[in-house]
Amino acid sequence: MLEARQAIEYAARQLGFSGLGVAPAHANQGTILENWLAAGKHADMQWMERHLPARLDPELVLPGVRSIIMLTYEYPRTDARTAAGAIARYAQGQDYHKLLADKLADLDETLQWYGGTQRCFSDSGPVSERFFAALAGLGWIGRNGLLIRPGKGSYCFLASILTTLELPTDTPMPNRCGNCHRCEQACPTAALHNGCCDARKCLSFWTIEAKSPTPQDIQQAQGNRLYGCDTCQEVCPWNRPQEEVYIDPHLLMPAPLAKLSTQQLAQMPEADFQAIFTGSPIRRIGVAHLRHNAAGLSQSEPSL
Repeated sequence: MLEARQAIEYAARQLGFSGLGVAPAHANQGTILENWLAAGKHADMQWMERHLPARLDPELVLPGVRSIIMLTYEYPRTDARTAAGAIARYAQGQDYHKLLADKLADLDETLQWYGGTQRCFSDSGPVSERFFAALAGLGWIGRNGLLIRPGKGSYCFLASILTTLELPTDTPMPNRCGNCHRCEQACPTAALHNGCCDARKCLSFWTIEAKSPTPQDIQQAQGNRLYGCDTCQEVCPWNRPQEEVYIDPHLLMPAPLAKLSTQQLAQMPEADFQAIFTGSPIRRIGVAHLRHNAAGLSQSEPSL
C-alpha cells in the first residue's frame, strides 16, 4: 500500500499538517497507562478509566484496524495576551477539534479511494495518540509527557487516523532528553515525574478540567495562568526557535481576547462570554470557571 501512503502524505501536506508517520495498530503499549490510572493520577477524569480497554486495543475502536496514521499540526509558540492572565498556546484561537475534524474528513475520503475504512480523532477518542506518534517516528515522549520533535519542539496538536489499510510503517526515534530535567524542575506544583504528569497537581487540570474547588496550594501556585499552563514547554530546550513553521491563522488569538483585563474576565456576564468565546476551546469550561480562574490571579504571585 505504498501508493496509498504517498497519497495521504501529499494530501496531509496540502491541508497544513506538519508531520505524518504510521505505526502498527496492535503494538504492545505496556502498563504505563494502567499504572497511572491505578495510582489515581488522572484525578477525577473518570472517562480515562471508562475508555481504557479501547485505548489499549484499537480493534475495539475500529474492527479490522491494521495501521494508525499519526499527524502533527502546529500551534502558536508564544502567548499573544497583552493583558495579565496567560492562556495556553493551544487554546488561543479557534477550537482545534473542529478545525482538524474537517481536515481529517478529507484524508478519510482519500483513503477510501484505496479501499480503507477509517476512524479519525484529534484528542477526541480513545486512542493513545502520544504513544502511537512516538511509535510512528514523529518524535519521542519527553519528561513533560509531551511529544518532542527535533527542530520543531512540542507545540503541536496530534491527530490520528485508524485505518484497515496496511500501510508502510515508520521507525521510532531514540529519546533525546538526555540528562535534562528542566521541565520537572520548573513545574510549579511538582506534577511531572519521568514522563508522567500527576493531574492532581497539574495547573492545566485545575484551570480547565477540575470540577471540585481549587485547593489553596494550587491556587497559590497559579501565578499568572488564566487557562492552562505551558511552563514545561517554555523551559524545554527543544522549544527554542529552530525551524520555521506555518501557523494556521485560525489558531491565532483574536485582538479582543488579547486585551481583556483579568478584572473584566472575573466579572464577565454570560452573554459576553458566549459572544467572545464561541468557537474557542475555552468556551467548554463555562463562564463560572473562567471567572474563578481570573479572580484567582489577583491572589497569587506572577510566575513563568
